[in-house]
Amino acid sequence: MFGKTQRGVSERSTKPTKPLIPKWLGTLVLVLIVICGFVALMLWKPWAPVATKNQVTSEHYQEDTNKDYRFYELLPQQQVTPIPQQAVPEAPVRTQPVIVEAPTTPQPSLNEDGETVITAAPIQPSYILQVRSFSDPDSADARRAEILLNGLSAEVVKSSENGQTWYRVISGPYESQNAAVIAQQTLQHSGIDSIVVKR
Repeated sequence: MFGKTQRGVSERSTKPTKPLIPKWLGTLVLVLIVICGFVALMLWKPWAPVATKNQVTSEHYQEDTNKDYRFYELLPQQQVTPIPQQAVPEAPVRTQPVIVEAPTTPQPSLNEDGETVITAAPIQPSYILQVRSFSDPDSADARRAEILLNGLSAEVVKSSENGQTWYRVISGPYESQNAAVIAQQTLQHSGIDSIVVKR
């Protein structure tokens, strides 16, 4: 019984077992992995700032743009062609506004004897802008609103001519011709045509 091993118990061998991968091969693989990681970081450069897409840092591009300034040398050598005299106006052309005078009606007054005398009294003239006449009151009111949006006064005057009803859009009155012309130019900038009427 002394030389026999018991059942269920195996004998341990005292021989050293051979590892599956030799130590030198494992060390070589580990060194290669570290080198590959280092090369990948050097190519990727996560610590470097990101360059914007519209920045051009190429030296070739810089050279091409510097060549574009040749006109400094070419310009003094150019010959200047004068403008023909018939193309230049002699005096600046100014367009004067057209002013229409409305007919004046004489004002009745009483004389010393109590008789009615019609005399034309000197009245300070005023100016209005006649914009347009419409047969439709809604169109006239829409044009009046456009004039009001330009900061000018406007009203619609109803009148009848030859049995037809017209709605005239006018702006004013203005105390001077100059004020009426300025108002007319304001309307022209908004695409609204008008004429100055002196009353």
